[in-house]
Amino acid sequence: MFAQGGAHGEYVDRFFADNSHPNISWINDIGRHRYSAAANSLFGESRRAADLESKHVRLTPGFGG
Repeated sequence: MFAQGGAHGEYVDRFFADNSHPNISWINDIGRHRYSAAANSLFGESRRAADLESKHVRLTPGFGG
């Protein structure tokens, strides 16, 4: 779904613009080469995470694994 371009990609972009889901929208941002937006989403989600494991999972993609 996130790899689709054209009209489908525009629908996904519009969905995330209208609905805040940063825990998954970062995947779409990476697919659209919006790396800064993806990093900001992941960082924000890690700050809201309660436990260390959740923080690690959210921050790992942002630092190349």
